[in-house]
Amino acid sequence: MNDFWINEPRVAQQLQHVRSFIVSSLEHANPFIRDLLLERVASGGKLIRPGLVIVGSALGTEEREDAVVRIASVLEMIHIASLIHDDIIDGAKMRRGIPTINALLDPKKAVIAGDYLLSRAMSLINGTEGQLPVAVANAFSRLVVSELDQDAGIGNFFISQNTYIRRIAGKTAALFALSSYAGVAVAKGSTLDQIRMHRIGYCLGIAFQIQDDMLDFTGDETKLGKEVGQDILGGIPTIPLITALEIESKTSTQKPLSTLLAKKKRLTRKESRRAVDLVIGYGGLEQATTLAEIYIQRAMNDINALSNSEVAAQLTRLYLRLTHRQH
Repeated sequence: MNDFWINEPRVAQQLQHVRSFIVSSLEHANPFIRDLLLERVASGGKLIRPGLVIVGSALGTEEREDAVVRIASVLEMIHIASLIHDDIIDGAKMRRGIPTINALLDPKKAVIAGDYLLSRAMSLINGTEGQLPVAVANAFSRLVVSELDQDAGIGNFFISQNTYIRRIAGKTAALFALSSYAGVAVAKGSTLDQIRMHRIGYCLGIAFQIQDDMLDFTGDETKLGKEVGQDILGGIPTIPLITALEIESKTSTQKPLSTLLAKKKRLTRKESRRAVDLVIGYGGLEQATTLAEIYIQRAMNDINALSNSEVAAQLTRLYLRLTHRQH
């Protein structure tokens, strides 16, 4: 977990249970994918989504640790599977400095690995969870639709801010929102807290993705595990670029960024570096920061209204760590 939860011992302890639960769920997988999947679980990142489930469960009125751990595990498995599929689509060989399953297996086997993980995750949801199975299915559906929308638009850098928000709402925010809602729902928290936690997770997901997209312009390549400018190189428009284009259209007569991006769907590395420099020069990052702060403030309003002050404090600390990270 990279010590991400080191100052939240209760959450850290339960996340160890989550990791163990996932491992036990994969023990009967075919050997050709089992070891690789287990490596992904062992080297997994911050475990943000299951962490949100656990934090939210403290708002409940019932102690249901087993159910909380199971649902947290399901959502992390869905997240890992989505990353495997992303890497196949993108042809990515590395993620956070670690070889992807796509790099270690042929694409066909990598698809099977991701599909197996998804099937195991969905099999762990049962009918006693109220509306949660439907919520999980809906969140996953939004993720797939957003990926399809983004893939269909590769190379089209001239999209609106609303289109961008809609895409990242499905790609990232929907699973964050579901994770935040799931814990309090499973633990039978109040309807109002469930609604607030869903909104908190959604806003966190949007702010998190905006910052992740900003790091593609300014991050430390050794820590990111990928070179700066990969989104532009891959034909994917993100909010710093979108706002930079808006600024250029209003202030510049030469319009070098627009001219560069209109040339072709795929840029060379040299051209993508040039685009990165232009986005930074136009102030695209500052505009992206302003947008992220709007979502952070919306979340903070709901956090401060939660029925449990300890949970509110945990979420506040979590927001600070996730929205002010360097990699």
